[in-house]
Amino acid sequence: MTRDPVEIISQSQFFDAEWYCAAYPDVVGFRDGPVEHYLHFGGQLGRDPGPAFSADAYLARDPEIAAAGHNPLWHYECFGRAEYRTAEPAKGFAPGFHWGLQASEIMTLTPPLPDPETARAALTETFSRQQETRPHRFMTEFDIDQIAPFVAQLMAQRDAVLAVRGTKASVIMPTRNRGHIMLNAVRSVLNQSHRNLELIIVDDGSTDGTQDMLSEVTDDTRLRVIAGNNGGVSGARNCGLDAATGDVISYLDTDNVWTPDYLRLMMVALEVSGADCAYAAALLRQTDGSVHGYRGEPFNWDHCLTANYVDLNVFCHKRSLYEAEGGFDPVLRRMVDWDLVLRFGRKHRPVYCPFFGCVYSDNPDDNSRVSTSQPYLYHEVVALKNAQGHASAAETIAALNFRVALKMGASLTPQAKALADALADLGHDVRLDTPDSWNTRHVHQDDVVIVLEEAEAFVPHPEQITFAVGLSGEDFHATYPVPKTAARRLAAQMTADVRQGMTTGVYGKSQS
Repeated sequence: MTRDPVEIISQSQFFDAEWYCAAYPDVVGFRDGPVEHYLHFGGQLGRDPGPAFSADAYLARDPEIAAAGHNPLWHYECFGRAEYRTAEPAKGFAPGFHWGLQASEIMTLTPPLPDPETARAALTETFSRQQETRPHRFMTEFDIDQIAPFVAQLMAQRDAVLAVRGTKASVIMPTRNRGHIMLNAVRSVLNQSHRNLELIIVDDGSTDGTQDMLSEVTDDTRLRVIAGNNGGVSGARNCGLDAATGDVISYLDTDNVWTPDYLRLMMVALEVSGADCAYAAALLRQTDGSVHGYRGEPFNWDHCLTANYVDLNVFCHKRSLYEAEGGFDPVLRRMVDWDLVLRFGRKHRPVYCPFFGCVYSDNPDDNSRVSTSQPYLYHEVVALKNAQGHASAAETIAALNFRVALKMGASLTPQAKALADALADLGHDVRLDTPDSWNTRHVHQDDVVIVLEEAEAFVPHPEQITFAVGLSGEDFHATYPVPKTAARRLAAQMTADVRQGMTTGVYGKSQS
């Protein structure tokens, strides 16, 4: 490869002569042309060679390049591209700009960095914080002013910054028929400023041509696509864990994107704190680009047991922690991230890093998400499992009683009364709903819904386990004929079907 800088820059896809002249009018009169100007003057002045390459961003992440006096674009084309260094667009206040996201990037730091010892003391205090009040999974406000000082304090730990360069990170991304939306997530991983990584995409039986859609990025040797075992999101992530070779493990879902320095800052945080796991904050953005809210507060295990507020997309842990505690519970089909955080956090408290590590796509209308397509009853399973210290969710489910709503017609029939009494005798909390009360409660308040023959107009919700008696339809988890024998037998059958379905994902196949 030629090292002639003029030829290298002129042939680079990132040098746009027309844009360069328009952005910097003084170039127009330069007799040797825009390439020579950028090579000898523009690079030293910190100018961008085109709209797709930010010189400041490239040099800020790798200050040794600037210290050596290299032209950033020349260095990128000669060395950086082969080393998977990041090339980012020139910065501007584009739609969706958010000061907190900018503050979470190393390139925006204002020199000089703080004194290392003072910075380390501040980091020690930050890492030792515990959430004292009830945390929030969703916040409408976030203290953005804390971000830049925290990032600066981390980068001031020069020994840690240098030490983590040799640490390999494994990133696990499960997918099933999400090829149409996952490229941005993939690119946000491959463009991380921490380049020593592997991205493991676990394809759990996609039929949408996911492999073809990934063709744009498969030339990056750090990307691996492996087949899942059709075991749901837990099984897919466990396949990724088995295949991972990195010392630090992170996770990203297909519809979210990381901020450019997420991995690098988390690796430094683990190194400085000595913790086995850590997490950052997340910015929640709606499909129209507007900021919907925030997620991120210090860790407290007791508070986390009541409701999860640690997002797996910004959670990382050492490989040794997985080897000691195991991976995701394969029985769970929802709340798997919460279960992992609780299990890991019980003995190994994660440190909280107050910067935005992820832009989370908060689309409540996406019915393909696990969070809206699987029963909410898994929430109770995870909480009870960890509160009682069960080894597996299967142990919890086997002893679990449910909140049951019987949807009936306008009047109480003897059959409905008998079934309700039989379910209550088994220990379940039973509620009888006539049409005017079918939808008066939030769907999370009823675990199991039984739709009787006279309530055929009721519309099931995917977060509830819904059985039908004397009816048929694809929206029901299982259907049963109108009982001709004692209601107790039907109640026992339904109880067994819920427990088996929660354990295996297949309802209505038990034997009682």
